[in-house]
Amino acid sequence: MNSEMAQVYETNARVSIPTYDALFGMVQSYFRAELSGEGASVLVIGAGGGNELSAWGPSNPEWTFTGVDISEEMLKIAQHKTNQLGLSNRVKLIHGTINDLPEDTAVYDAASCILVLHFIDNVQEKLDLLRTIHSHLKPGAPFVLVSAYGDRDSTELKDRLHVWGSFWLDAGRAPSKVNEMVNTGIMKISFLPEKQIEGLLQESGFTNITKFFVTGLFGGWICHAAGSNGVGIESEV
Repeated sequence: MNSEMAQVYETNARVSIPTYDALFGMVQSYFRAELSGEGASVLVIGAGGGNELSAWGPSNPEWTFTGVDISEEMLKIAQHKTNQLGLSNRVKLIHGTINDLPEDTAVYDAASCILVLHFIDNVQEKLDLLRTIHSHLKPGAPFVLVSAYGDRDSTELKDRLHVWGSFWLDAGRAPSKVNEMVNTGIMKISFLPEKQIEGLLQESGFTNITKFFVTGLFGGWICHAAGSNGVGIESEV
């Protein structure tokens, strides 16, 4: 495991999202409110780094986790945290995408996709990921999505980019470096307007879609997987 890489990742994440640790606590509270006291299986998309595992594993001994990530190096970090916390018997880590889950994998009681969607450029591929996540969830299961969002051409996003840059200035980054990060770094990720993200969730089969988190460039949504039996489907007004 590359400990230096892990440290850089942890530090940068907390600068980029000052409420980073609080976010995982909020998601845990949501899952706890939705899941029974019995054993619950949680699917973690983008598990590299292991922060979901370290945030939710120790305090929820009845939960099991399946984590998927395309970065082998980041999964090594997640495995190291899992071993340190004594969670190995409750965690399965898979190198690849959600499509690499075993074909006989049962559906899950809950799922998270935190800081992944904005790294997928193609809108259809975003939709495919969300649909596949939905297909691996039990009817009514809670799902949490956290992603960068915004209309690239809007003044609103430009204002939030200015605030995001200020996070890094306050963390000691030089103004020239921050400008470079904005112009050639963060703007390379795939931003979608909030309503379009919510539309993708709805099109993927999720319902009760509610925005619960905003910090800087990032937003979070909670929702439920609607089933073919109608579970979790809101009635039309």
